Amino acid sequence: METSHTLLQLLSKPKLQRVRLRKASMEAVVAVLVLVSSFIGVRLLDRGRRFSLPSLALVSVVAASVAWTATHALRLPAPEEGISDRPIEVPPTGYTTSRSCEACHPAQYQTWHASYHRTMTQVVTPETAAADLDGTELSWAERLYRIERRGDDFYVRTSEGEDPVASSSQRIVLSTGSHSMQVYWMESEPDRQLEMLPFHYLVPEEQWVHRSAAFLVPPNSKFYGSQWNEGCIHCHTTRGQPRMQGTTVDTQVGEFGIACESCHGPGERHVRENRNPVRRYRLHLGDDPDPDIVDPERLDARRASEICGRCHGYGTAGPADKKKFDWDGYTFEPGRELSYSRRMTLGDEVPAALRSRTSTMFWPDGMVRGSGREFGALLESPCFRGGDFSCLSCHTMHQSADDPRPLEVWANDQLGPGMDGNEACASCHPALVSNASEHSHHPPESPGSLCYNCHMPYTTYGLLKAIRSHEISSPSASTGLATGRPNACNQCHLDEPLGWTAEQLQAWYEIPVPEMGIDERNVAASLLWLLSGDAAQRALAAWSMGWEPAREASGTDWIPPYLAQLLEDPYPAVRFVAERSLRRIRGFQDLDYDFIGSEDHQRAAHAEALARWSRSPVRPAGPTLIQEDGRVHPEVFARLLAARDDRPVVVAE
Repeated sequence: METSHTLLQLLSKPKLQRVRLRKASMEAVVAVLVLVSSFIGVRLLDRGRRFSLPSLALVSVVAASVAWTATHALRLPAPEEGISDRPIEVPPTGYTTSRSCEACHPAQYQTWHASYHRTMTQVVTPETAAADLDGTELSWAERLYRIERRGDDFYVRTSEGEDPVASSSQRIVLSTGSHSMQVYWMESEPDRQLEMLPFHYLVPEEQWVHRSAAFLVPPNSKFYGSQWNEGCIHCHTTRGQPRMQGTTVDTQVGEFGIACESCHGPGERHVRENRNPVRRYRLHLGDDPDPDIVDPERLDARRASEICGRCHGYGTAGPADKKKFDWDGYTFEPGRELSYSRRMTLGDEVPAALRSRTSTMFWPDGMVRGSGREFGALLESPCFRGGDFSCLSCHTMHQSADDPRPLEVWANDQLGPGMDGNEACASCHPALVSNASEHSHHPPESPGSLCYNCHMPYTTYGLLKAIRSHEISSPSASTGLATGRPNACNQCHLDEPLGWTAEQLQAWYEIPVPEMGIDERNVAASLLWLLSGDAAQRALAAWSMGWEPAREASGTDWIPPYLAQLLEDPYPAVRFVAERSLRRIRGFQDLDYDFIGSEDHQRAAHAEALARWSRSPVRPAGPTLIQEDGRVHPEVFARLLAARDDRPVVVAE
């Protein structure tokens, strides 16, 4: 019945390939042979022939093994070989795709399938597109982009103004991302080369924005315009091969998205060898690893983390020459040393010019500044350098059976059970974790007693939000003065100055108080970042003002005029973050504001936000510049705003 159902499914699909019919037919034939052989065995037993039950069992096992082998012996030709207008899936030698893993590893397959790794790159269909593409019209710089659906395909018609004669039509073929934002790629020339649709879709907000507004880059920046074939392919697919030579572009991937073989290595031999059920169950019941596949959990901390680090780190191609790299891409395979195929860039190794407040990669002391580069931060952490700490200490690529969380909750950060608390630190720091409040000087159940709020603060930026630093460190007032990077204490206690933080650290941990200016001693640190800081500092400060633990610790009645100021910030990304935090404050949820609106619209929204705030009672507090009359101190506000750091900032995400 199962084989018949498989055949019916295949017959019902359009564009059926003959090889699939042949394979299904082979499955049917083998299944029938197994059934017949079993039937004959039973009949022989019934007739009293000298066949013992163990003998029959052995024959059945062998027959089943032969059947399984025959049904999986044919490697189907890539079904996409006839596609010419985009990169295609063609498993290279040794690879087999995740579809071969599902039968034996259904639970792992299910959790991976629910992860955002899987959807890093997808062929665009009505089901995979996060946006409702049909009928969408977008415009930028006097160019109009109209998207229309034709069957299950989508086409972009681009025209200069309303002139239909000058228009051109391109099919949308691939997308990257599916969680925070989705980027669409159109067919282009030559061959399988792709062109980015210059608009990104913000998934939670259900909003289209020009790509210059989706990243922390100077206004109208053209920084983000790289080709998928030579950029995104390396970290958004499994075993991507640019296959670029001169004007020839024949890009192929083992699989779209981050699939099983990205972490476990090529799986074809593993699948082939385990067609033998005796071998399969011996490995399953024993403790020996399968030598034909990589299990990251059996690797040492560095090798396991390097699997993640291939994508989650700043780096360049390794020893391979440029021509070879343009053709083969990164040849790294899990379990091997990452440095042979990729040179990682760490903060203390780069020139000082790249470690600055306007750096695309690092803060001035070398700490990672942009998101998606957690591996480099891990390498700089004392926990990694001093023990067995790795990415897998906190994260898991497959949700465990005893994890009660819904799949979609687990998939957000792919943390293991209990890793959203202090359990991650308990294995190395049991004494500190068992009495966290004594160490942190905060109530036991408060956010201030969660290890990562102090030691992994939100000092990394990406995807229009703040992200935890993965370089484990301790709060420091002197580091904040030297680098401009927000510290954990003032990201939560938004209404306190840096001088207050220094005094607390001295009283609790005997850390000397550094010399600082009058503003650092008397003005809330969050306001110095928000008013006088660079674009990255302003974005992080605005995000913190919408972070629930900070809202609880600092109150929110004094915050609106400062977020309102950022509604007119020159950086679209800063305006977006400020708007989101402002809408979390009562009375501002329905504010008429669009962060990509005109300057007049931004100015009007700023004025309206101030008007609403002026009608609300506010408690005076010196560090927040709120005077006894409930108004912001005008002279100090104006002075700090005039000192804003307007040097161009690009945070490479």
